[in-house]
Amino acid sequence: MTTSRRGRGLLAVTAVSAATVLVVTAAGGATAAQTADPKPQGKAAQAEKAASKERKGNFDARTPSARTTYNRAAKVAGKESAASEKFRNSLGTQGVVELDPNTGTPAQVTKLDGFLTGKSAKKAKDIALAYVKAHPEVFKLSDADLGTLKLRKDYVDDLGTHHIFWSQEVDGIEVFGNGLKANVTKNGQLISVMGAPVAGLTSQAQARSAAPAVSADKARTTAAEDIGGTAKSATAKTAGTSVKWSNGDTAKQVWFHTADGLRKGWMTYVNAGGMKIYTHVIDAQTGGLLYRKDLSSEGNGDALVQDNYPGAAKGGTQRVENLIYNKWLPKNAKTLLDGTSVAAWADINDDNQPNAGETVKVPGTKIGAEYKLVPFQSASKFCSTSFICTWDPAKPDSWKTNMNQDVTNAFYLASNFHDWLAKPPISFTPAAGSFDAAGGDPVLLNALDGAATGADGGPDANHVDNANMSTPPDGTPPTMQMYLFHQPGATDEQDPYVPSSSANDASILYHEYTHGLSNRLVVDATGNSTLNSIQAGSMGEAWSDFYAMDYLVSHNLETDTTAPGEVLEGKYVSHGELFRTQAIDCRVKAVSPNCIQPDGSKGGYTYGDFPTIGGTPEVHASGEVWAQTLWDLRERFGRSYALSLITRAMELSPNDPTMLDMRNAIVQADLVASGGKNAGIIWTVFANRGMGWYAGVVDGGDAYPAEDFHKPPTGATTTLSGTVTDKDTGAPVAGALVYIGGHASGYAGDYSDATDATGKYTITGVAPGTYPKVVVAAPGYELIVQSVKVSSGVKANFAPRRNWASASGGGSVVDFNGPDYSDFGCGPGGAIDNAQGTGWGSTTGDNAGTPTNVMVPKHVDVKLPATVTISAFNVDPSNTCGDPGSASTGKYRIETSADGTTWATAAEGEFTAANRGKYNLVAPTGNATGVQYVRFWMLSPQVPDFANNCPAGAFGGCTFTDMTELQVFGTK
Repeated sequence: MTTSRRGRGLLAVTAVSAATVLVVTAAGGATAAQTADPKPQGKAAQAEKAASKERKGNFDARTPSARTTYNRAAKVAGKESAASEKFRNSLGTQGVVELDPNTGTPAQVTKLDGFLTGKSAKKAKDIALAYVKAHPEVFKLSDADLGTLKLRKDYVDDLGTHHIFWSQEVDGIEVFGNGLKANVTKNGQLISVMGAPVAGLTSQAQARSAAPAVSADKARTTAAEDIGGTAKSATAKTAGTSVKWSNGDTAKQVWFHTADGLRKGWMTYVNAGGMKIYTHVIDAQTGGLLYRKDLSSEGNGDALVQDNYPGAAKGGTQRVENLIYNKWLPKNAKTLLDGTSVAAWADINDDNQPNAGETVKVPGTKIGAEYKLVPFQSASKFCSTSFICTWDPAKPDSWKTNMNQDVTNAFYLASNFHDWLAKPPISFTPAAGSFDAAGGDPVLLNALDGAATGADGGPDANHVDNANMSTPPDGTPPTMQMYLFHQPGATDEQDPYVPSSSANDASILYHEYTHGLSNRLVVDATGNSTLNSIQAGSMGEAWSDFYAMDYLVSHNLETDTTAPGEVLEGKYVSHGELFRTQAIDCRVKAVSPNCIQPDGSKGGYTYGDFPTIGGTPEVHASGEVWAQTLWDLRERFGRSYALSLITRAMELSPNDPTMLDMRNAIVQADLVASGGKNAGIIWTVFANRGMGWYAGVVDGGDAYPAEDFHKPPTGATTTLSGTVTDKDTGAPVAGALVYIGGHASGYAGDYSDATDATGKYTITGVAPGTYPKVVVAAPGYELIVQSVKVSSGVKANFAPRRNWASASGGGSVVDFNGPDYSDFGCGPGGAIDNAQGTGWGSTTGDNAGTPTNVMVPKHVDVKLPATVTISAFNVDPSNTCGDPGSASTGKYRIETSADGTTWATAAEGEFTAANRGKYNLVAPTGNATGVQYVRFWMLSPQVPDFANNCPAGAFGGCTFTDMTELQVFGTK
């Protein structure tokens, strides 16, 4: 019987920067390293701390794996017409035509060195639609398709740019994600068109017009169970094709387009308690999973508040601020901090509801301001006049002393930052998606979240040393959860944080709030955040650090002189030590104790450091290179112009951007603001950080980018061509996708081609130079990524090995044990889909996933399409299906058979965390000839001290054991 996938396990981890919980597993090529167990993030985080939740990652059936996307993209590239190629070439070297591999329509059409159209006095939306109509060779939309477009949003930023969004709708039901986005300058110049609209939508919808077989209530329940929660008891109200429950959960019918056609689904927003706040799309006919998005990103009127943190040299002393005068509370407010943009309470039981005893009376009496902070200076050796402790973990109920102060200070900081972000040059207004009670989506601020969830009245292991912000689409309230710091029962060496609250640390609260900014600006055509992959997620963390520290520095609350290494996120809770691995103002080669790299070298990070900053690819650490680059822009242009470029670039961004995509968007933002006068300086800044023209990245899930330090080349372009042949047979490989990573970000479009029947490909309009990541992907073959030096007349030939296990090459799963999670995108077939973005997820113990310290070995049997002499196996043992790193395969065994009945061992061993996120070549030790069947055994998860840590330990691997991919190389 198929069980529900439940992420119930927890993970004991080393102390990490507490601004965000790890939530980034992306479809479309994301590696399992993204959900690996987090590593220490700074000097203050070198000791073991209490457990932190492991979480379900993201999933998208439109791009279930990189390999599937490559195959689809190859077909799209192979169908390019002469007219389409002519259009693409007309945009020049810095033109971008990125085709969606599912729809075949543009995910992005734009230029970095000019506009798509000239100046015009026509309406912005008419300019964009006219361009789409004028180029059917690229957009492929008929008049009927254009009739499905519904104007959803058109707002103007502070540079006068129109940001226009059209959804697609048939029979009153909206298409999820796909549609049309356009950006038009105040002078009527078209900057870009995006969105990957669905061509032939109406006819596809007619073929799928059957009423849902799955009810909205069942979809909501399925979504809650998928994330290891339960749907809260609530009453439902139906309006058309939408349902809303009294606890705020919603479900509405949507169309969901994949390469396999249009599906009808239920899009749900479910808050299952704690941080289990997700959006799903559940198939309305089968109940299967089509989409999962984790919305959480980690970390009378007179009130006493502080602007920085308790004890700070500047902004560290409480002062009086009137919450009503500033229009953060209505004039008649008395009993609740329920304001114009924030509703705050102490969610001590973590049920996301303001219960009795959790709300705070509006401060201020006839005598004066209220809620003076009471210090607990004997709580830790870290307590001092510079870092004032606000509770005593040895006395768990001591948080009650400052509860009113804590909630009120959080309300003040969030309300203040709301107003700051709304001002130019950031201009995060209601039209752009800000959080406002008038728009139905104020920030629901849960201060002291989970402070009473422990057995002794204090916080449990899941409610310390952290903070988070969940951000649903515009119109639905986000939830911010601010935790206590320092685990009860832990020594200062075990938990090196100041006993305090994240609600008293402005840098942390502002960091969390900024997740709302980035998740509301980097969106698809229907308003869903697309910060999904490790590249995008890392920028999400970096933006949060950057905007928070920019505020504190610009208000003289933190110091930033010409000396490097001064600007520190989270300085309060880490008592002045590094909270990240470096300061945000560390320039390349800067000399400062706060600018030392993990390998001991001096200076800030460059793009090639992405996977090593925190010891393994991880969004907080990997994002530091982006945060430092943004600070470079701030130093070069001043904060006002830099903030304008950085914010406007988010609005110009393609979906799920890489850092190179966002570099391009910043170049475009300057094109809008100054006509491109500063492009040279911007390219210099990014090239200095290794994000130059030739920098390479396979896709948004690439945690190992290749850096480059060159500005865009000038002069004539050339052609890259060659042949792809089978390494063992020499036969041509047809239908292989060849693209230059970092330029063909959507796989199909610029700098890409598909091989013909003779294995030949040709990529035109390529600037000469060395491209470190040229990618070759062919059905049934291994993925090749290698460096190519492009010059006039150069030929680049490739010879991938045949992967006999690959389903696209004829391999098939003929048997397996354990539950079948195919409906959740991680059935046994994921082990042979030739892609590292998906895999096979199973249970550790029984089929129900009951966590015990006894492994029930799981196996998958693969039939090869021919009898093979095996030369090697290639295994990625990584966690999948949104499970955490400890669910990766540890001990394993590979067996072979000629007939599928008699088996013999061909290899065995044990994988560790060092093997995650990559292929590991395993040589057979015997039984490698005459093989047509291969059996892979998962014999243990990567849970440390498995016998003792399960089920008592907090590890997801106690419940689930996974592997990502099995490849088999050899000859017939």
